[in-house]
Amino acid sequence: MLTGEVEHQLDDRGRVAIPRAYRDLMEHGGFITRGWYGCLFLFPWEEWRKIEDRLTQVRITDIDGDRVKQFFASGSKLFLDRQGRIVLPPALRKSVGIDRDVVLRGVINRIEIWAKDRWQAYQDEEFSPERIMEKAAALGI
Repeated sequence: MLTGEVEHQLDDRGRVAIPRAYRDLMEHGGFITRGWYGCLFLFPWEEWRKIEDRLTQVRITDIDGDRVKQFFASGSKLFLDRQGRIVLPPALRKSVGIDRDVVLRGVINRIEIWAKDRWQAYQDEEFSPERIMEKAAALGI
C-alpha cells in the first residue's frame, strides 16, 4: 500500500527520485499517465494491469469507456534507474504544469505526482476542514 507525501525536485533531465518506501512496489516497472485533478498518476505495473484489463473489456460502442481509454492513451511504461529515479515524459510534465518542484503522494494503489504550487492550491481548496467534514458525514464517519 502506498501512503505518505514527499517533496522533490526534477533534475535537468526531467528525472525524479521515487521514495524508498515505494520502490519495492515498482520492482516490475510502472505506468505513468495523466491523472484527475491536474497531476500525474504513477501506477506500479501490477496495479496498472488491473486497470488495463478492465479497459480492454470496454466495447468500441461505449463512448464513455472510449473517452477513458483516450484519456490514458498518452501514458507510458517506465522503469526505475539504479538510483531509484524515473524520467517524467516532457508532454506529461507540460500537461500538468510540472517544471521543477514536485510533490509525490502515495494514494493506496498509485503515486500522484504534482507540481508543488498546483498541489498547494488544490489542497487549500479541496481539503478545507468544512469540506472534509461534509464528505465524512456523507460517508457516515
